[in-house]
Amino acid sequence: MRVEMLRLMVNPKYGTQPEGSILDMDDDDAEQRVAAGDCRPLEEPKKKRGGRPAKTTTTPPPPGDAVAVEEMTVDQLKAYAAEHDIDLGDARLKEEIRATVAAELERRRDEDDDEGTGD
Repeated sequence: MRVEMLRLMVNPKYGTQPEGSILDMDDDDAEQRVAAGDCRPLEEPKKKRGGRPAKTTTTPPPPGDAVAVEEMTVDQLKAYAAEHDIDLGDARLKEEIRATVAAELERRRDEDDDEGTGD
């Protein structure tokens, strides 16, 4: 998996990699480093063969909108985020933007549910 280093890494397998460097790592190594916050993925990990396919959840389209978040283009996602006051932060890639928008919609939905139950 191709990743961008977010901090200095010194590793016998990958050598010394300064912040901002881009390199290809084994998927398992990359996943561990991403989880630790050492780097960020620049591409999706290769699909592992075998086993059952992962369950995918889809975010329903926001009320009154015709397109689900998963089906939006980058421009649609950015426009939707701007229209609905969703801060995209450092999200640059399509999947990062989509995940940020979906997470904010879920948070708002949960917040609305909490207010409706009197919690």
